[in-house]
Amino acid sequence: MAQAAVGSLRLYGVAAVESGQVASLAADTSLLHYRAVAAIVEPAAYTITTVDDELMARYVDVLENAHSHGTVLPAPPGTVFQSQTTLMRWLELHYFTLTEALAVVEGHAAARVSITTSPDKNGDEAQHSFAALAAESLRLLRSQAAATVTLPKADGDEEEGVVARASFLVDSQRWQTFKDTVSKEALRQPALDFKVTGPWPPYDFVRMQFGG
Repeated sequence: MAQAAVGSLRLYGVAAVESGQVASLAADTSLLHYRAVAAIVEPAAYTITTVDDELMARYVDVLENAHSHGTVLPAPPGTVFQSQTTLMRWLELHYFTLTEALAVVEGHAAARVSITTSPDKNGDEAQHSFAALAAESLRLLRSQAAATVTLPKADGDEEEGVVARASFLVDSQRWQTFKDTVSKEALRQPALDFKVTGPWPPYDFVRMQFGG
């Protein structure tokens, strides 16, 4: 097991960084450079990883710090490469795809919007009406974003009465404008409650490929 951990690396994400520009974007991590991109990594055992609360908190902390310094593509939580050589080969193989994706999200941040209604407003007909109102608001918000992803209403969602959830890729320079638009929708749709969180790294807009 000790040997298995030597050289294996946990991948948090890929950042747009000029070669040799910086050594790290987050505490206790390092950068593995390949041309104009760099993998954000730390040593980790090469085993099946359980993504628990502690690992997830670390994952978010690293990516939040990296995102505050520049453009980053989040990797799936718990991603571990067997060796530096394997990771470098993956960076080389996907270099152009990674640089294109970084160009798309550069200067943008993700906003997650939850639309809810009071739990006491029950009934299928009422829920259908609320869903239609929420869909109307999402269409308006979509026009303020570069990209949109509809998020599922997860079982056991902490927010009761969730009608709709979505993530929006927003120009960082228009972040306040987007938030103001959400606030105006909340006033226009008094039957619904709107909650916006962020700015986040583009978690919902990146799907990395690790297959052979």
